[in-house]
Amino acid sequence: MPAVQILLVRHAQPVIEHNPDGPADPGLSNLGLRQASRLNAWLAHEPIDLVVTSPKRRAIETVSGVIALPVTHQVHDAFDEVDRLSNWYYPTEILASDGGEYWEGILRRDWDAIGWDSPEAFRQRVIDGWQALVAARPAERVVLGCHGGVVRQIVSHVLGLEGYPRLDISYASITRVEVDAKGNAS
Repeated sequence: MPAVQILLVRHAQPVIEHNPDGPADPGLSNLGLRQASRLNAWLAHEPIDLVVTSPKRRAIETVSGVIALPVTHQVHDAFDEVDRLSNWYYPTEILASDGGEYWEGILRRDWDAIGWDSPEAFRQRVIDGWQALVAARPAERVVLGCHGGVVRQIVSHVLGLEGYPRLDISYASITRVEVDAKGNAS
């Protein structure tokens, strides 16, 4: 059985969004659209067999060029970000400076009030999804379009790290993980 290569793709830069009627689900900013275009041009040279994404618009838009290819696209809730139920979305680079009360809620760890999963629930959801994806071995080369927090959780799991690691996962970046026939990832 050949190894499976999973390309963890963090979404490109999104816009700020506030949705008083439900969870924020922003699209990409102008810069994010350019980042996604460059990413998709790069991925066009990869033999992709399957695209799996978070249900969030920013993740799907980022890998839209790959989705347009003749490959299967699956949406998995397990790979949604920690803020999946929040009415607010701020790009990470301005969250502390512009986030106001929302940022204060993050600092207080008031997860329910700001629409976030607890760190433990988030990690469990992502790792359960990862293990199911790895066990299914759905294709030889998979693009997983998701979020910085999701990539951090998967990479920390693969490396055997606990907690919420401080890994710098840039917008529209690719992190490659190879899974062998026994399910060992590297």
